[in-house]
Amino acid sequence: MKILLAVDGSAYTKKMLAYLVTHKETFGGDNSFTLFTVQPAIPPRARAALGKDVIDQYQLD
Repeated sequence: MKILLAVDGSAYTKKMLAYLVTHKETFGGDNSFTLFTVQPAIPPRARAALGKDVIDQYQLD
């Protein structure tokens, strides 16, 4: 089974991940988990003022 999970770093996300780790047998043996997060776009003026290196580092974090 393929399972897609939205993560945001919140306490709820941490609880959900902890649950999945401790209840693997609930979902069967052959699972594929994909985690994703969405970041809002940085406004163009802020992007220009901060510079590419700062923006790149922010998005890596």
